[in-house]
Amino acid sequence: MTQPFLSVRNLSVSFGANGEAKVVNGVSFDLEAGKTLCLVGESGSGKSVTATSLMGLHPAKTTRITADRMELDGIDLLSCDEARFAELRGTKMAMIFQDPMSSLNPALTIGFQLREAVFLHENLSRADQDARVLEVLQRVRIPDPERRMTSYPHELSGGMRQRVMIAMALICRPKLLIADEPTTALDVTVQAQILWLLGELQREFGTAIIFITHDLGVVAEIGDDVAVMYAGSLVEKGSVFDIFDRASHGYTAGLLSATAEFHPGQTASKRLVEIPGSLPQFSNLPQGCNFADRCAFAAPSCLDRTPDWREVAPGHVTSCDQPVGAFDAPKKETAR
Repeated sequence: MTQPFLSVRNLSVSFGANGEAKVVNGVSFDLEAGKTLCLVGESGSGKSVTATSLMGLHPAKTTRITADRMELDGIDLLSCDEARFAELRGTKMAMIFQDPMSSLNPALTIGFQLREAVFLHENLSRADQDARVLEVLQRVRIPDPERRMTSYPHELSGGMRQRVMIAMALICRPKLLIADEPTTALDVTVQAQILWLLGELQREFGTAIIFITHDLGVVAEIGDDVAVMYAGSLVEKGSVFDIFDRASHGYTAGLLSATAEFHPGQTASKRLVEIPGSLPQFSNLPQGCNFADRCAFAAPSCLDRTPDWREVAPGHVTSCDQPVGAFDAPKKETAR
């Protein structure tokens, strides 16, 4: 078997001078070149911290990152210092953040901010830098790109600012793109355009994408594989077809049940099934399965022991002791 482009094994991240707050615990996954892995989970589940750890964006003095392996295209990320990460960001990997207005400098033009990335990583003349900026703005479908190079962020719409963030991430042609909920603040029409654009660029450049989201509709549209996170840990992994057709963890089943369904000619949708309770505090995680006290399918044993990983089907694994098919059965009262 060929080595995956990105391989992560047993990644844990703790914050605080003494590492007292472990917010990511034992995360493992692989990502092939040209594929999209969707990290799914509600806010606070550890998705963004996992991604920013790969990018080396946490301060070393207050963050403790451990892993058995964290390799990107043969590069050991665990051995990288800040200078090495600075070389890799932009060239090997890049990130699109959720809020482009807070990520772009309001005092600098779009052209200046895009040109800076090329200046830092490539030895090009000013004319060649401007040509690269113009090219990438055209690729992300910015209208009238020559004029937009002299615009400031506040002069652009939300959708156009997000396109600029995608352009900034892609301008040095990285092989890994991390998209942290890039469509959350956009209306559905612009969201569809952004997703189409990411897919087109991925097919053209063979980029591997980690897409962070809580929107399962987006996952169904763009994902190849899905990793579901809860309370800092992965609880289920599989292909997008496995996760949607054969959910095998109570949390995954809860997320799917909480998704709105609309059908042609339908005048009213069914009431959404909410997941009761809230995420546990990382400093006080419950004994046994972290999700047991919110799970509609929990058995008494779920409260006592942490479930082992088991294979549901080739490539589809879950950390749940409930039998396959249990999540298609009528729900019982949530364990308390």
